Amino acid sequence: MKNIIKKWWFWPLIVGLVIRAILMPITLHPDLWGHSFVAYFFAYQGKLNIYEHLASLPLTHPLVRNFGVSDIFIYPPLTYFTLGFFRLLVKPFTDPAFIPWLMENLGEVHSYRSLFWHLFLFKFPYLFFDLGLAFLLAGLFNDEKKKKLAFALWILNPVTLYATFMVGQLDVLPTFFSVLSLYFAQRKKKSFAMISLGIGGSYKMYPLLFIPLAAFILGDNFKNRVKFILLGIFPYLLMVAPYLTSPAFRSMVLFSPKSQKMLFMNWKMTGAEGIYPFVLGLSLLYFYSYYVRKKMGLDKYFLATTLLIFSLTHYHPQWFLWVSPFLIIELVDNNFRYLFLVATLLFSWLIITFLFEPSLSLALFNPINPGLNKAIGISEILSKYIDVFQFKSIIRSLFAGCSIYYLYSLFGDKAKLKK
Repeated sequence: MKNIIKKWWFWPLIVGLVIRAILMPITLHPDLWGHSFVAYFFAYQGKLNIYEHLASLPLTHPLVRNFGVSDIFIYPPLTYFTLGFFRLLVKPFTDPAFIPWLMENLGEVHSYRSLFWHLFLFKFPYLFFDLGLAFLLAGLFNDEKKKKLAFALWILNPVTLYATFMVGQLDVLPTFFSVLSLYFAQRKKKSFAMISLGIGGSYKMYPLLFIPLAAFILGDNFKNRVKFILLGIFPYLLMVAPYLTSPAFRSMVLFSPKSQKMLFMNWKMTGAEGIYPFVLGLSLLYFYSYYVRKKMGLDKYFLATTLLIFSLTHYHPQWFLWVSPFLIIELVDNNFRYLFLVATLLFSWLIITFLFEPSLSLALFNPINPGLNKAIGISEILSKYIDVFQFKSIIRSLFAGCSIYYLYSLFGDKAKLKK
């Protein structure tokens, strides 16, 4: 035991676990129920094609009547298989009647005696990926001081605590495999690095955007780059192929409005045509990585891509977890040279988060005070004095400007090092 206590990761890990254990049972966002309903169908009823099952539910079904299915179950199948598998693991410790009762009595959830316990168990699986991420980030550094710092920054990262253990969202899953890809790439296991990105994209599709970048950087000729791209997309295609003929899957996942948010911003050229700034920026990154690939490490390209997403997309607050590990890597790697820029990004994210609906801020603590579900949002309060949408637009513009300068500085630093 003494040897374990002396480990560099021991005390940050203990503090992080205590904070997580406190937050997990006392915070709740409705999205957690969406994941729980699907996991229930998989774990208790053995439903494999969850999309067709949900689409075939009658209007009188309590899930359809009280929760709805059109805009909630929008993730690739591996997401629900994973959550269902973990739900099987905790099955002996849960009340099998809880989810059916919840479908019928969604508005009375706070009266359920073991609500805190179920909230803890439903978020518990994320701990495996969360802690794995902390050790992966530490493993990217050779210097012990930097290992400790990267580990502690992830364990105490407010975005991680918020998105994963308060909101209860699953973004930690694709984030884990994105960082695992960096870990494999650093160790020259290039094929595993590409496969990891494909697996990450099988949870949420944004890691698929990293595949061309990784292929262009890791491949030393055209043939290898094509091979790496195919390796990267193979896990995703393998998982979705059985569902491509399903109209419900296509409408809920492939062509849902949320999957196309990155195309909402459009510079009009005619009444029917335009230029998508996100596609424009992503194309520049791809071309740069193809032709000048040695000027920046792979993690910087991942950082650039995620900052591009958040600068040009109306993002949800929990999505900011995607960029968090890359910001930590850059901060530690560059000895906090750009701390002010990262602080500005974090500040902007925090303001945007508080200006979302109350369920994503104060109302998260509704398990300990159900009245918070009726709390007036900060956005509603501010709207009496200012144009809230204009204010949010200013904050988003600040975020975008900070991101552009941040990436300009990183690219510029690498270019100077090459001279």
